[in-house]
Amino acid sequence: MPQIQKRNALMGAVHSRAESMTPSQSKEDERRLTFTIVSPNNDGKRYDWGSGEYYTERLDVNGANSERLNTFFKDHNRGVDDAIGRVESVRVDGDSLMCDVIFGSDADSILNKYREGILTDVSIGYAINDYTVEKREGDTDLVTITDYTILELSAVGIGFDTGAKHERSSENEDKQKLREIGESLNRAEKILN
Repeated sequence: MPQIQKRNALMGAVHSRAESMTPSQSKEDERRLTFTIVSPNNDGKRYDWGSGEYYTERLDVNGANSERLNTFFKDHNRGVDDAIGRVESVRVDGDSLMCDVIFGSDADSILNKYREGILTDVSIGYAINDYTVEKREGDTDLVTITDYTILELSAVGIGFDTGAKHERSSENEDKQKLREIGESLNRAEKILN
């Protein structure tokens, strides 16, 4: 009888173990990298084939629609065989648009090139929904893209946005660890409830 009472007392209690409080070291976590996909200094020169003139293009980070952004490709080749990862957690972080990429099991060589710093850049493919034009005397017109739909993200050798890169700083690694701890705590809470 005392053993049954002990068992009943354990049934209603909330339990935890130290292991459940540490970040998951699942295979997905090992294959996850964080990227800046639109940086605050993303201005760049474009050529308008209609007018035959150059202009400066700027993407407004807050104008990004990322609902269709699901897949990470190689070199803007949007074919099935060129899909190398899954895009998750697209978010505005300060003046940047960030995301996490979970690399596919057949993308080891590209994942390792980012980890080793051989590759750093990424590039988005997007559709423009709305923009403003600012005429500038003595300089190219500034076209600010205020509303755009991001369709894909690609691993590239050299990207248009010089700040769109794999985040390797310790500050971003700390943010990623905190995010993973929060996700682990949320999973643990769901299990307990």
